[in-house]
Amino acid sequence: MRNILLIILSLTLTNCNSKEYKETTSESSSTNKETLKDTLITYNIEGVSSEGTEAKITYKSKKIYAGKINIYGETGQAELIYKFFPTNIEVTEKRYEYKKDLKSVNEKEDLILANTVTYKVDYEGNILSNKPKEYIDIFKELKESVPFELK
Repeated sequence: MRNILLIILSLTLTNCNSKEYKETTSESSSTNKETLKDTLITYNIEGVSSEGTEAKITYKSKKIYAGKINIYGETGQAELIYKFFPTNIEVTEKRYEYKKDLKSVNEKEDLILANTVTYKVDYEGNILSNKPKEYIDIFKELKESVPFELK
């Protein structure tokens, strides 16, 4: 009976249609006798790309600290790195093209770096500095899908 309950519980947990996967890591710190805890949560961002968009977000002390967003496309993919500061966010975009096609990508060597840009935005998504000619504007979708503070 106990084994049946464990099987049902594991099937229920794996079949849940959840949009996030939570992995928690912790680091100890002796400053102010606090234990700092970093949390890494992976979110799917809908409406950006039909091939998928994944955000891996790091929280420190329950506040958003950094994020790595991967956008997968038919002819290439992009990696956006967000670093969250108190008054602004630094964004670094790297766009990659596939050597052949999406199905032939098995490792990083199957990608060709096409472009890299870095700029800063405010917490509304407005560009503050180094406005690039071309950039991927998914801040609205990011803000709708990812909480900036954990409860």
